Amino acid sequence: MNIILNGASGSGKGSMAGFLVRDFGLVHISTGDLFREQIAKQTPLGKKVESYVSTGKWVPDEVTIEVLIDRMQQPDCAKGVILDGFPRTLNQAIELDKVLNVDLVIAIEVTDEIVQTRLGGRYMCRDCGTIHSTRWDKIDKCKKCGGIDLYQRDDDKAEFIQKRLENFKLNNSEILDFYRAKNKLFVVQDKIENTPADTYALVKDTVAKL
Repeated sequence: MNIILNGASGSGKGSMAGFLVRDFGLVHISTGDLFREQIAKQTPLGKKVESYVSTGKWVPDEVTIEVLIDRMQQPDCAKGVILDGFPRTLNQAIELDKVLNVDLVIAIEVTDEIVQTRLGGRYMCRDCGTIHSTRWDKIDKCKKCGGIDLYQRDDDKAEFIQKRLENFKLNNSEILDFYRAKNKLFVVQDKIENTPADTYALVKDTVAKL
């Protein structure tokens, strides 16, 4: 079973993936996490990736696909994957279709206001990478590992959020059309009052039927 989570940054894809991993045993693959791992290791590919993400730009398709394919070939992905943050362009969707059978695309729709609120209150643990929200979590220490170094990523700061939203909208409609034509698209409307569990409840039964 292979699932794509589609939605703007701050739409709750990471939380949705956590529930799907727990209930269906799939491997969660976030291109953002893969990029940050490469950057942290300061590999040649990581340095290339860093030159884009540090200024709020997207990594080129050919670089993204190279990193992603390498990860999907690992043994732990044999039962299926959840792709979070990929594809972000129609070209990526077309290239992915050549190497992976996608069973379902879950598109989480949120307003710009929700994205601004969520990203503005999002902090990451420097030790383990766990994301925290000022809405749901205390940020004095990490809820997972207990680390006390929680920070706001550069691309979650106000000056980058609007740029990320504009880039997302520019490409996303044709991605949704691509998967809609394949009858693989499921759209869920998220609301400001919803908890992550509320939003997950809207899609769990659909996934269970795959």
